[in-house]
Amino acid sequence: MKNKKNLKGFTLIELIIVMAIFGIIMVGTMSIINPVNKIIKNASLQEANSAAVDNMKRYFEGTLRYADAIDVFNGDLVDLDGNKVSEEDAIKNFVTNHYNNRTNPGTEDPLTGKVRMLKVDNANGGQVTEFEYDFEAGYAYYEWENKSKKTTKDALGNNVSVYGTEPCKIKLVKKDSSVINPVYYENYNFYFIPGYNKQVNTTDGSKADSAVNKDGNQVFDSSKDKTDIYYASVEPVDPAVSPYGFNRDLFSLSVMTYKKDDSIGNTKGYDDTKVFDYSGLLFKSPFALTNINVSLVNINSSFSSDKASDKYGPIRWNGETSEGNYTPTKMVDISTPTDGKWDYEEINTMEAKLCNQRYCGYPAQPGECLYFIYTLPEMK
Repeated sequence: MKNKKNLKGFTLIELIIVMAIFGIIMVGTMSIINPVNKIIKNASLQEANSAAVDNMKRYFEGTLRYADAIDVFNGDLVDLDGNKVSEEDAIKNFVTNHYNNRTNPGTEDPLTGKVRMLKVDNANGGQVTEFEYDFEAGYAYYEWENKSKKTTKDALGNNVSVYGTEPCKIKLVKKDSSVINPVYYENYNFYFIPGYNKQVNTTDGSKADSAVNKDGNQVFDSSKDKTDIYYASVEPVDPAVSPYGFNRDLFSLSVMTYKKDDSIGNTKGYDDTKVFDYSGLLFKSPFALTNINVSLVNINSSFSSDKASDKYGPIRWNGETSEGNYTPTKMVDISTPTDGKWDYEEINTMEAKLCNQRYCGYPAQPGECLYFIYTLPEMK
């Protein structure tokens, strides 16, 4: 009985002291764990972003690197005169401008092949869609009448030959919106900006609060931000070198990764009638920027049927000439009929406006899309 009475428990004061000590230990432990959790969270973001962007880098570098010819559009599609055109007409213009009057080697048949278009839709989370078309190039031909070339006056009053034209033909054979793994788009969006750019971080709450969405509504509320939240804008590394634009000698684009649901705004507002102002974009962390550089190694290649120079194509005629009556569906041997060889001449800009220009960067237009239209050597 005496032993039982000698058993004592903790007093209330002792329990309070022990609980206070445990509380201090827990606070200290959490202060250590929280930064670790943030590091792990950021590391997971970087890992996921790295996988996504590496996939994108490989895709863009692999598909555009060996382009035989490429047209680049920033915003919307236009023709060489600046008039807006549909996606299908942009493909036709590309084939006509670069490959008109070409033939398949050793034949009289117009050149056939494939042409691709990559569409990057920033307004749709950076969705990348690949289109592939079969094409048959068109051709131009001289018009003859009564054994004489038809002529007309150009803008300078000079006599020039009259041409007829046969338009190119295209056929859509593939449309693929999964060239970039769709899993990457489940939690994050991507935004592509032309040129070689850098990330500029800011904790300026007034700047963040000025950002709006397409409806003109405020996107961010800095008063509710946690201490680890920051904002990032994007600006060219060297504004003197085609800022927010593509350059054939430094063909680059920057890809921004940001969380979905109001993680992007524009401090300069949105105006669908004007060229998009990338300098106004503001992204909320977590955010990452990666530059994709493409070396256009094949951009200076040349192509023509049985000719060393890219600037020449077969002559076609329509009408009665001094050598007989011809139709443009057949190539002709008119200068030296007995040598059995087709006649070639330099292709002028009416026949193929970009016949000797492999890269064409069109002026920026209103819109949030990027387009790349191109051919590869094995696609012709």
